[in-house]
Amino acid sequence: MRKYLAFTRGSFMVGLVYRFGPLLSLIGNFIYLGVAYYLWHSIYKNSDTLRSMTFNETFLYVAIGSAVFILLKTYVDWEVSYEIREGIISTYMTKPLDYQTYILFTSLGQTLMSLMVITIPTLLIITLVFKVAIPLGVGTLLFPLSLLLAFVISFCFDYFIGILAFYTESVWGLSTTKEIIILALSGALIPLQFFPAKLQSILLLLPFQTIYHTPLMMLTKPDQDPQIFVSMLIVQVVWAVVLYALTRLFFEQAVKVLRIAGG
Repeated sequence: MRKYLAFTRGSFMVGLVYRFGPLLSLIGNFIYLGVAYYLWHSIYKNSDTLRSMTFNETFLYVAIGSAVFILLKTYVDWEVSYEIREGIISTYMTKPLDYQTYILFTSLGQTLMSLMVITIPTLLIITLVFKVAIPLGVGTLLFPLSLLLAFVISFCFDYFIGILAFYTESVWGLSTTKEIIILALSGALIPLQFFPAKLQSILLLLPFQTIYHTPLMMLTKPDQDPQIFVSMLIVQVVWAVVLYALTRLFFEQAVKVLRIAGG
């Protein structure tokens, strides 16, 4: 485990060296928050609550959702596909490490850097600039654990797309399609409460909602029955284990088609 933590530390340090990219992301996120604030403010103009959510809860959900999106954007799919396409992945086959675990811990370092540079400043912007209070409760305490599980689940989707490079020359279209599906079905842009009831019941059965909806609801409605949060965490754990195992099995099969021409 220690050797993988070294990859996390190295990835984190690289992120600190190249700080300009995260800074631009933070500025872009700030602009998005301004647009989202006035958009939802106009929607709530004649109502105190919509779909059992107040304006503060909805804006907090959307604002944190934008920060979580940047947080989970590690480009694992592009990195893995590049290493497969260029044959770099063969060098890992001869080293005493597990490739999937290596990629996971490396992307974790990038996520921790984004957490420090983007997510935490976003929370400060929400409270200091937009004057939206972050409620406290059991859900607030469980939010970091839920966010960690969301990271693992998001990683599995990205890693799966990257592995498909064993069979395709490019994953650009697949990666774009994956992003659209997750954003549309996970509640990343709009809380699932605003979807029709029948559609909500379907979306809650899919793994996508565990990436955004679950952790965001823990932060926006943290005073719910703790049993509700426990059930949500259990669903996250199940999906994290299942997806991690499936991507591992898929990699073991896909790597058999690897062909590298030396020179």
